[in-house]
Amino acid sequence: MIVGTGIDILNVSRIKLEHAKRILSDSEIKIWDQFSLEKRKLEYLAGRFALKEAIIKAIGHTEFKIGMRDITILNDETGMPIMVSPTYENLRFSISLSHEKDYAVGLCIIENV
Repeated sequence: MIVGTGIDILNVSRIKLEHAKRILSDSEIKIWDQFSLEKRKLEYLAGRFALKEAIIKAIGHTEFKIGMRDITILNDETGMPIMVSPTYENLRFSISLSHEKDYAVGLCIIENV
């Protein structure tokens, strides 16, 4: 049964490099630091922001409350985003992230399992 949904879209131009420490977890900052191009850093940051906003919106339908730095999103071996923390017993998070030119969009569906 679905217990929460969230979606967010962000124009990449609205994000600034100085926002990274408020948005990214420590694990994500390590990945972000490896990018040499500012454009790539901004795309990564905008994507993580949009996806974390979608997750927070979806979680808002539950009794849990979290902030952006509490969420860690990594990529699996195929490049798909996965939420590695936090974890919740009996909840499954399905997430998706997409970039299109100047925009990043994140989607989250939470189900009871």
